[in-house]
Amino acid sequence: MSWGGDEYEFCGDFAFIGLCAICYIYGKAPFAHFICGVPFFDWLGNIVVKGSFRLSAPIVLVVFGAMFAKVIQKTNISDAIIKKAAELSGDKPIALATLMTAATAFVFLGMSGLGAIIMIGSIAIPIMTSAGVEPIDAVILILLGMTTGSALNFAGAAAGIGIFGADAVLKYFIPAAFISLTVTIAYIIINIPRGDNAGGSFWALLRGFIGGLLSVPFSLVKTLGNLLNQKPGTLVKKKQTLPNAALVTPILPLAVIALINFTVGLGNSAEGKVDPVAAAVLGFLLASAYAALLVRPSQAINLFTGSLVDGIKDVAGVLFLFMGIGMLVTATTQQAAVEILNPLMIAIMPSSFYGVLIFFTLLAPAALYRGPFNMYGMGTGIATILTNLNFLPASALYGMFSGVGYLQGIADPTNSHNTWLAGFAGVDATAVMKKVLPYAWAACVMMMIFVAILQ
Repeated sequence: MSWGGDEYEFCGDFAFIGLCAICYIYGKAPFAHFICGVPFFDWLGNIVVKGSFRLSAPIVLVVFGAMFAKVIQKTNISDAIIKKAAELSGDKPIALATLMTAATAFVFLGMSGLGAIIMIGSIAIPIMTSAGVEPIDAVILILLGMTTGSALNFAGAAAGIGIFGADAVLKYFIPAAFISLTVTIAYIIINIPRGDNAGGSFWALLRGFIGGLLSVPFSLVKTLGNLLNQKPGTLVKKKQTLPNAALVTPILPLAVIALINFTVGLGNSAEGKVDPVAAAVLGFLLASAYAALLVRPSQAINLFTGSLVDGIKDVAGVLFLFMGIGMLVTATTQQAAVEILNPLMIAIMPSSFYGVLIFFTLLAPAALYRGPFNMYGMGTGIATILTNLNFLPASALYGMFSGVGYLQGIADPTNSHNTWLAGFAGVDATAVMKKVLPYAWAACVMMMIFVAILQ
């Protein structure tokens, strides 16, 4: 989901295998029909092979998103953003906490995964703790920043797009980010000690960001001019200072998507609009080219191709997971599975819209510890079944799963990013969960309220 979350902890679920076992036990089918009541070779062709390609569009989105993340990392843009925030904040705890969280959120507009967490956490946590921020608060602030930025990261919404559709996902982009930002500000105000002139450094960072944004066209023209005037065979040997205009790179894919939506419109290509996934891929490509040409113009092609290869390596587990999710989604639509699972879901779920909303709100912690609401586990199957029942709009279901997904992404101690951050800071991951859970649950409630208003 776009809130964040750990897409790597999937090996223990094997939800698809469990579903097949259930169908076999209840179906009592002969050997030729031993998987979900489907003939073996039909299962192999329709569920395993075709199911693997069911989320092909989100897979493409993840690949290009990973390439963009690698470009940001290899050009040292992400590192520079974190260090710039630390320089501007001084030693005031609340100013430092605010700026480091904001910088983390900004970086996660374009990055994702455990690698990004390790890179940011290894820099930001020591800086915050040295200024008087408690280690457990430093960990939670990184998680809050990650979640806020990921809410606007189109690649992070790939799983939701594959199940609920791009139209449903787009409705929650801005609200999810606003809710996460609200919770983050509340956490900082309640838990981080104040200092004198705490807000001055924030405005300094804001002025620097606006200045960098305004310098984008001038820096790009200058870079292209240098490329045209560069003699063949020459390379820039010395290390150059990163231009301020490069620091706005993480937001450029969003800018491209917003521009396309404003001029042409996002939606069905048959209606003359641009597919949201295609718009996002274009945004990743243009932003990657911008960063490569601006920071390393003489090595732009090598940087581009290297980032694509390395990015695919980073998300290989995610791609395998998406193939498995595609199989699971396909399996849950088989007649044998429908006959067993649909009546079960109808019996469990409340019959009214507000009943389902309350059900999700109260049972939101079921997303923790790889529970049934975890969208990187069996939650995918449940989401698919509920979508196919058509008793609620896909946009409403996505909003509900997005709300409970906030708890999973930020509070689940079994997440690899929670585990690493807690271990690096020397705190217990369960203690992190207990402290951040009220805030995560509050965000879930706010999302449910928005779902009710939207419907």
